[in-house]
Amino acid sequence: MTFEIEADSGSLDLYSTSPTDAVKGLVLSSVLRCEYGAPYFAFCRGGARYGVVQGCCNHWNCVRCGLQVAKQHYGRIVEGARELAKDNDMWFITITCRGADLSEAEATKNYLAWTSKFLDACYTKAKRSGQIWSYVQVTEKQKRGHPHSHILTTFQPGDLIAGVVENWVTNASGERAAEYRDALRSEWLQRSVCQSGLGDQYDISKVQTIEGASRYVAKYMFKKSQFESHYPKGWKRVRYAQSWPDQAKPKTDAFVLLSRDDWHSLARKAAVVDAESGDAYETASFYMQGSDTIVYERTEPEIVDKSSI
Repeated sequence: MTFEIEADSGSLDLYSTSPTDAVKGLVLSSVLRCEYGAPYFAFCRGGARYGVVQGCCNHWNCVRCGLQVAKQHYGRIVEGARELAKDNDMWFITITCRGADLSEAEATKNYLAWTSKFLDACYTKAKRSGQIWSYVQVTEKQKRGHPHSHILTTFQPGDLIAGVVENWVTNASGERAAEYRDALRSEWLQRSVCQSGLGDQYDISKVQTIEGASRYVAKYMFKKSQFESHYPKGWKRVRYAQSWPDQAKPKTDAFVLLSRDDWHSLARKAAVVDAESGDAYETASFYMQGSDTIVYERTEPEIVDKSSI
């Protein structure tokens, strides 16, 4: 099974730290089973009524959990940016892997090292100039297969000037033509992306509003390609500086259901159990057979914040 999703700006809450579940082309169905066997959790709905939900496996390419992983990152990015923006200007830096002389396999293999070298140079520049250093980097693969990153950061190189950028596009008649747009330019950034091995393409702009930034990040966080399995093991779709604020974890009374004893403990506490899916219903019914607990399968999926479990 594959994802068929694309970011839909209409489904993103401008003032929220996470988009709604109504992502274009995909509803996070409660009937899907985690492909990596995430454990079940129980949580109290009130009194002796409990819910049973499968946790998140934290794998991007899991049909059930991948969207939740993206939402967790999205929440941390937006909350962190809001916190940092209280005392700092925020900037977007876009970097692109060169491609004319490089295969997709070689680009993928070396991209982490090249971007690390670039970020190390930015870190050194920031510290020497007395800037606060923090960033989050969201990486995707372009249609040509080469990586491409969007970096939200407190850093700017200090030599920005107004300039223009040349872009080559295909017009309606199929001919290639140059277009020009106004853009900020930096000799330091130009030199740094080249020396890191990435190539000579970069872009930098100042963040105007954090709410606008959240939509910009979401555009790339929720692309279909982010949820596919063609990335190599250990690939970093999202990277944070150690200084990027952590997202506050909500308090929860949820407890894990790993063993038969865990299920029996739930049966002693619960008079009624609502299962979020058919699979959870079957599992709960099996382990609670013989008890006085009534097990229901929810016919209308409830939005459950699995980031807390």
